[in-house]
Amino acid sequence: MLAPSNQGTFVKVPARHLLRGDVTGSWEVVLSVSTGAKTHRGMVDVLLQKGERKRAAIWNARTIIGVRRGGTPPVEVAGPTEIPLSDRLPTFHELAAFDAGKAWDRLSPEQRRAIGVLALRFGTVGQCEGYFHETIEGVREGFSSSHWTPQVQATAVWPRLQIDLVESAARAAFEALCEHFDPLWPQLFGWQARKEVK
Repeated sequence: MLAPSNQGTFVKVPARHLLRGDVTGSWEVVLSVSTGAKTHRGMVDVLLQKGERKRAAIWNARTIIGVRRGGTPPVEVAGPTEIPLSDRLPTFHELAAFDAGKAWDRLSPEQRRAIGVLALRFGTVGQCEGYFHETIEGVREGFSSSHWTPQVQATAVWPRLQIDLVESAARAAFEALCEHFDPLWPQLFGWQARKEVK
């Protein structure tokens, strides 16, 4: 386990504002934070190091991360190697064998409703991103479905402001869905049993 020799200042920041040298709650040092081809919109690629081990993590850009900032780099000390549930990533086998039906059954009715509302928002608004353009030529170049009639394609010609608003809403819907799922991973993957709602 890593422990800093100087605690520094504890701050909570969105993942997109992490800085090189920040130390996470699991004592991993942030080496870099970037967005690019590997990450979906609203996500950041974070490179972390703990001792000699490096790992890459993709986090929601708006996820709040508690870090120690401004101290000296952490030093290696003996301790348990268990990763906190809040920092754990699923293994390949957990992802490959993930059963959405069983995970759904483990959720409370309130959690199901919240996820359902977020999924409906993303499935409707989020799916519309990229369909609308300022010109009919832009629409025809952007459409991946050639079976859409010219009359339907014409309905996708919108003013730039409206296009920007829909694309912003689509990104926000995706980010809200991802942000909602981050704290649910321990429950969805069965790492932690749900407390029964009475």
